Amino acid sequence: MEEDYMATSRNGHELKDMYNPETNTLDIRSNGLYPSNVLSNLCSNGFRFDGMVCGSMEGFLQSLKRKEPDKQRQICSMRGGNARKMSVTSWQTDQIVWWKGQAIDRQSDDYRQLIRRAYQAMFEQSERFRTALMQTRGITLIHTSGEENPFKTILTPSEFCSILTEMRDRYDRRDKTQELVEKSVCRKRLVYLHGFGSSAASGTVKTLRELLSDVDVVAPDIPVDPAEALPFLRGLCMNVVPDVVVGTSMGGMYAQQMHGYRRICVNPAFEMSRKSTVLTVGTHEYFNLRKDGTTHFEITPEIIHHHAEMEAHQFDGITDEDRKMVWGLFADNDQQVNCEPLFLQHYNQVVHFSGGHRLDEHAIKDVLVPLIRKLMMTNE
Repeated sequence: MEEDYMATSRNGHELKDMYNPETNTLDIRSNGLYPSNVLSNLCSNGFRFDGMVCGSMEGFLQSLKRKEPDKQRQICSMRGGNARKMSVTSWQTDQIVWWKGQAIDRQSDDYRQLIRRAYQAMFEQSERFRTALMQTRGITLIHTSGEENPFKTILTPSEFCSILTEMRDRYDRRDKTQELVEKSVCRKRLVYLHGFGSSAASGTVKTLRELLSDVDVVAPDIPVDPAEALPFLRGLCMNVVPDVVVGTSMGGMYAQQMHGYRRICVNPAFEMSRKSTVLTVGTHEYFNLRKDGTTHFEITPEIIHHHAEMEAHQFDGITDEDRKMVWGLFADNDQQVNCEPLFLQHYNQVVHFSGGHRLDEHAIKDVLVPLIRKLMMTNE
């Protein structure tokens, strides 16, 4: 599990590489490096389950300890750290937990099936959780922290790792007939990386899919923390193998770092930590709904520090071949970001267009899409 820079977690502790090559094990910890931290129940992998909004798996698990429907719904929607603070031990006496008004024996098969269904829902709905888990193929998952006595905890480390391993293996055993048929059709693939505070549901994604109906447009929700986002996006590109990667603003900064693929950086924001007026500490609202239903996100001093660390190394390792594969698109009236001089220190293929920082339909149709098609023809 390689990382490009040292990172610190939200509570200030150093993020650690939990992979042990000698034993081929990955210790799942909230303060671990990707993918360890994303697999933690404390990670904010939002999903819906049985009609309930779950802000994290920790929120779902802690909510099982509460009989009152309103309290359960409140805890279920919480992020990991906040949900953990709501933990109680009163359920341990009778070993009875609750889900939507139904009493369930903690030690029963019904309970085990409930937990497995919840994890499966998260696996299917959370792209970043699914991607992180499938990157652990061939690795033994462990969780060295936590209570092993099933009468004292809602989920033991053994149960937790068993569920993830079964889910991972079952995914690889799925019927791939239809997928193979679809992949056999020679369709080009485009990965689009959105800007700060946006999502895969942006207007740009919709327009690209309309104008490139013969192309598979893959648009992920980018994690807020670059310590998670960068390895996530690199893993995504390895799985998708795109013909072209397009990124706008912050997405352009990430796109530049997807070495080995043809990239288009539109008004790239290479200096978010120093010059951005939007990357500020506090709670922010997403411009578009995320796939997991999340509407808000939090920026901490640690996340800003992670941006600074990444920015210091974002141009490392550029080769002569890379310089032929990267294009910069810069608007003539961008009032938010002006990183063309920095781009030109490393690359020389530039296109200027009329407009502002945010792409409009005219720029997408008349400038971006023609360049995408040109690069895809170059691939052929």
